[in-house]
Amino acid sequence: MRIATNSGKIDISKEDKTFNLANFFANFITEGDVIFLYGEIGVGKTTFVKYLINSIQKKKKEYLSEITSPTFSIMNEYQAKNLNINHFDLFRIDKTIDLNNIGLFNDYKNCLTIVEWPEKVKFKPHNRYELFFEYKKQSNKRFLKIKKKMFGIDINEKLGENRYIKVKGDASSRIFYRKHKVKKSSIIVYSKKDKKKNLLNYDAINKILIKNKIIAPKLYNQNYKNNYIEIEDLGNNTVFDIFSKRKSNKNFSIYKKIILFLLKIQKVKHSNIKNFMGKNYKIPKYTKVKIFNEAKLFCDWYVPNVKKKEDVKRINSELKKLIKLLTEKIKMKNRIFVHRDFHISNIVPYKNSFGLLDSQDAVIGNKAYDLASIVDDVRFKTSEKDKIKLLDYYLKFDKNQINKKEFENDFYILSVLRNLKIIGIFTRLSIRDQKKQYLKLIPYTWKLIENRIKDKPVLKDLKFFLNKNFSTKLRKKHAN
Repeated sequence: MRIATNSGKIDISKEDKTFNLANFFANFITEGDVIFLYGEIGVGKTTFVKYLINSIQKKKKEYLSEITSPTFSIMNEYQAKNLNINHFDLFRIDKTIDLNNIGLFNDYKNCLTIVEWPEKVKFKPHNRYELFFEYKKQSNKRFLKIKKKMFGIDINEKLGENRYIKVKGDASSRIFYRKHKVKKSSIIVYSKKDKKKNLLNYDAINKILIKNKIIAPKLYNQNYKNNYIEIEDLGNNTVFDIFSKRKSNKNFSIYKKIILFLLKIQKVKHSNIKNFMGKNYKIPKYTKVKIFNEAKLFCDWYVPNVKKKEDVKRINSELKKLIKLLTEKIKMKNRIFVHRDFHISNIVPYKNSFGLLDSQDAVIGNKAYDLASIVDDVRFKTSEKDKIKLLDYYLKFDKNQINKKEFENDFYILSVLRNLKIIGIFTRLSIRDQKKQYLKLIPYTWKLIENRIKDKPVLKDLKFFLNKNFSTKLRKKHAN
């Protein structure tokens, strides 16, 4: 059964048609879905809801509830095993403040939400189903029209043809959905904020990688006007997911393969390409000014959040001078493709190789940067012994092309500056974006900084300053 959305009306004059349609609709409704039902009293909304909820319960082998209209109770709750179903009727709601009080969308991502009289909802979820019921008195017929909206945009496809499952996001403002169609799948990337970088530039960089035989998501479709692209699905298991499910002593062999993958990435020669809007894109240089400005995020966000107001100005003034001095001590030139977020959450095992995700921040920069990113990964702990072995393994394969002393100098500096930046970003995510989960990563990020500054002459002034102004107790704040 396939029903065209955003097109013709469906005749549901006979109750068995309403039943069959609700039964079909139940096949692809999932947790987090929102269903709006429009139509006057008596057009069949509650009857449809009754069949829909009972069908979901039957499929989950759950006891069938008696479904009644929540006109007076405002909301009725139902259960279908692990799925909570909230059925609202807003007919008696007069004011927005009353709507807020019932907690309509407080926890909608963890349940199925069904709403009658949604006209009274001012701020609607961007992703929802809209069902329009109509009764023709002259012919005594009832009709239903179904719309599927994603990101507030009408999805013009047959209802039930594709399933959209939200994918866990990252630290960016992007939203990801896995689009399933029979045995095929793709990824929808939505980004209203910073969409040029997150959509247009991202695909341009992927094209450069693919041109150089590096696996990256291919573009299937683009709707830049409406803030999204559809790209190839490289799979739902990153190296991080694999490592999280196994003993750490089995990881090093994969890390060695990742190092070889990195060396291949660093041979990317092209830095210019036409984006999908037909304009030329050139990968930017990772200048020392940019490195300084990123490390300065530690001063902008972390310092004001953990230090007394009267101390912030002094600390930041001294720290910025130290950061600038360190950027001036970077030796090697910007000649290499740098991913900038080269860690195991962005690397996907794919066809006996690896695929690379989230390349939108790529630059032409320092050869040591991505190695520091994978070796001193803040999201996954590795032993000091393995860190040394990984650095040595990289140098073994690249020893004829670099000055080892210069490389190690830059590796230590860039690792520390990168992790200062990350502490700043994690603090910003917590304060500005309410993503508190990143705070728990800060103590380990501090440990990575401590490890690099403890015996490196080039970092001795920074070590003295950090030890003086940021106590061990402070660094362990937010630790589990």
